[in-house]
Amino acid sequence: METNKRRVPLDKRKRTEISCDKCKSRKQKCDRVRGQSECRYCQINGIACSTTHPRKQRIYGSDETLRHRLALLESLVKGLVPDANLSSNDEMVKLGKSLGISLPLDDTAADVEKEKKPTNSQDDEYAVSLFPDQQGQIQYIGPSSSFELHRKLRMLLGSYVNFEFTMFGRNAADQPNIPEISSTPQAGNGNDLRENREMSNVPSDCISLSHLMKNNDGPILDPLVDVFFDIIHSDFPVLHEASFREAYEIWSATVSTTDPAWLCTLLCVLILSCRVAPITVSEEIERRWWRYVQALLPAVLFTTNLSTIQALMLSALHLHNTNHRDACWNLTGTAIRVAFAIGLHRDDVKHLQGPLRRELAKQLWWTLYAFELMQVSSYDRPSAIGDVVTSTSHPNERIIGFAGHYPQDFMKWSQQLVLLLASTCKALNQAGTGIMSGEDAYRRPLSPEAGILRDLSRWKENLPPHLRLEVTDSLAPSSLRPVLLLHAQFNYIVVLISKPALLRRATVLSKVAREPLPQSLYTVSETCADSARALGGLLLKLEACNQFNALTWWDIFYTLISSMTLVLDILCRSKQHGSRASPDSQILLRELAGLMSRQLHNPRLPGTMRTWAVVVVELHSMTEQFGSMPQSMIGSSETSGDWQVSDTGSPYSFPINPIGTSPIEPITSNDFNLAYSPIVAGMDNNKMWTTVSRNK
Repeated sequence: METNKRRVPLDKRKRTEISCDKCKSRKQKCDRVRGQSECRYCQINGIACSTTHPRKQRIYGSDETLRHRLALLESLVKGLVPDANLSSNDEMVKLGKSLGISLPLDDTAADVEKEKKPTNSQDDEYAVSLFPDQQGQIQYIGPSSSFELHRKLRMLLGSYVNFEFTMFGRNAADQPNIPEISSTPQAGNGNDLRENREMSNVPSDCISLSHLMKNNDGPILDPLVDVFFDIIHSDFPVLHEASFREAYEIWSATVSTTDPAWLCTLLCVLILSCRVAPITVSEEIERRWWRYVQALLPAVLFTTNLSTIQALMLSALHLHNTNHRDACWNLTGTAIRVAFAIGLHRDDVKHLQGPLRRELAKQLWWTLYAFELMQVSSYDRPSAIGDVVTSTSHPNERIIGFAGHYPQDFMKWSQQLVLLLASTCKALNQAGTGIMSGEDAYRRPLSPEAGILRDLSRWKENLPPHLRLEVTDSLAPSSLRPVLLLHAQFNYIVVLISKPALLRRATVLSKVAREPLPQSLYTVSETCADSARALGGLLLKLEACNQFNALTWWDIFYTLISSMTLVLDILCRSKQHGSRASPDSQILLRELAGLMSRQLHNPRLPGTMRTWAVVVVELHSMTEQFGSMPQSMIGSSETSGDWQVSDTGSPYSFPINPIGTSPIEPITSNDFNLAYSPIVAGMDNNKMWTTVSRNK
């Protein structure tokens, strides 16, 4: 600094220009007489007065200014290095070394190591969850999974009983237990025995299966294909309608194909359409078609092309919906491996393809990526795609024929949400190790959680006007459901990333009702509750527009997540302000439970969706009873007891299908042994269920 610009002359300067090492260690003023080489303390004690340590760098500005500065720096780094991991000091040091950048030495390495080690409470919160399934196999369910949220929610409510733990369905390849059913002389036993013999002798060649399908089921094939593209296709766009219909017409005329993947795809299209079609397809036909799929899958797994991925994804969706989510997980992972093998994750892999095939490959990749991430977020497991850098751009909606299904640029903004969901799943998976957990995850501006919340806010702010909720009333009927689902997915991601804050808030308040909470934790938990209410409102709007799909897509799963989050919000507010302090959440939860009650009357409701729907109804019942309980009893050991998880079972299980093993076997409300099953059994059976329909 120039001498003529100083406010205080040098001869009147009071602050020591530089302190010696000894005075720095004592944290005392270094009293050095001007012009002398030693300070007074060193002179008196006969110590060598030396200065080797660098001067401490001072940082000026308020906390808000520094947070804003750090956020800007983070955005700059992310802009220059999109895949940069800024979650910890060690990761940033690794990033600097990989880029050849010299970094200043940090004396707080020991503190960083301490931060990485979770506390005892975090050890309990992020304990490894290994549970046996119905086949006696061990399944990993992460600490941020929807199952763990439900388990902790029941513990907070103090309302659960001992159930044998049975998650997922039985082996999807098992034969239905028809001989036992037909052991007693009843009408129709001959048909059952014939069906069993047919299923045990299914041919595996495409030509024989094609003839069986055409001869036995010819009249119902065309309507089911039409229904698939009317209702299911826009939610799960894995096929190109024009190309598939052309191949289907050739197959119908010749009853011949040599492509097992295409025939498997056709069978899955028919099976999925049975749930939503206006015509009635018998369970025997569905079981037979599924056996055909099982006969073809071994050949499909040994092929590597787009048809392979399509067949695996449609098979996985069917398994997911019918209490076989473990098998769905396996097939989805296989489809991802095939996608890597043919380069779907990269735009620069052309293979001399035409424009249509290139755009279809992009569409298939992003549908597969989104489908896997929904499972990853539900289980809190690592993604099979992981940290792979994908350069695949969003598909051209006009080329692939989706201009009439989606609004303009819909796929572009949907792709951005998929990437945000991937970042969220990765952040939650890291949080499960205890790193950056708790309120620190949201208070630190460079944490992944805080960054994702900012990215989500920017996504919503930058959304074009024709994709905003304000214009949904003026949208074409064919575009209404995609736009509402886009916002439902947005709110789901917000709930997902902020859910730990609301859960921690509920846990703290269950122990000490008046415990002061950090402002960052309170703010993020309120964001979580607001998004859960917004998500529930979108689902009710879908039902009001007759566009709620409870049979083949994630609508009921979104309802489950919204309901569980609303219960957490009700718990927090009742502990702080009394039992009726959250009327909005209570009213919305009641409406969502009513929506699920109406869906449970549908005999076509698949097993997985039925499981989730029953849980929503049960949670609403527990919350109603919770409102009348004394506050001292809520979340206390007197009502919740001792919680133990062992290799032999756990006190709680999702409801299962005990009737049989077939993935398409129907499930009724009597198959569920829940604490509040009379609520489901007592529904009005005179109400009529209407088929899901889409206005074109």
